[in-house]
Amino acid sequence: MSDAQTGSSTEVRTGRSRDAAASRDALLRAAQTLFGQQGFESTTIREIGEEAGVDAALIARYFGNKADLYIAAVVAEEAEAVPLEYEGLAQMADVMVTRSDRRGPGPILQAIIRSDTSADILDAALDRVARRLVAPLVANMRAQGIDRPQLRAEVAVSALLGFSLGRSLGWFDEIRSAPRDEVVALIVDALGAITGEAGRDAVQ
Repeated sequence: MSDAQTGSSTEVRTGRSRDAAASRDALLRAAQTLFGQQGFESTTIREIGEEAGVDAALIARYFGNKADLYIAAVVAEEAEAVPLEYEGLAQMADVMVTRSDRRGPGPILQAIIRSDTSADILDAALDRVARRLVAPLVANMRAQGIDRPQLRAEVAVSALLGFSLGRSLGWFDEIRSAPRDEVVALIVDALGAITGEAGRDAVQ
């Protein structure tokens, strides 16, 4: 293949990648606007596509479905950097406590605990928790040969979510007022006994 052909092929791939990213961003911005103005139930896929100026069918390609797009939109509105993939319990605890201290219960946790959350949004929120929090812990435990990794991961994540909620809402004086690093260390010590990470993932 000639240099000219290779260059042309690279330009095409780069152009398509740029177009795909632009379309995804446009859909996300449109969703943020319309969901904010009209709510989840009153906003249609077609309206989001029209607002974004792209084919609404691309929502399925980039996000999955309307509920997944809603979750992506509210998470993006937090405008806070989080790891693409968590490396262990200590990092999860550190990020979740820090975010709770700054912003209170985030949109995912709110979607899970609110009684008026639609079934579609609840399913999407729980799926995100499973993929972002439970799955990495399961993978770590399987690599160590620890038994019942799914159960252990679900117990640990449930406790972590409950703690995050309790601290942000001020349920207990000591949990609310204790320094972040001390709290994270206690979480890792307690839940690390379940996941096999106790004493191994100390927060730097």
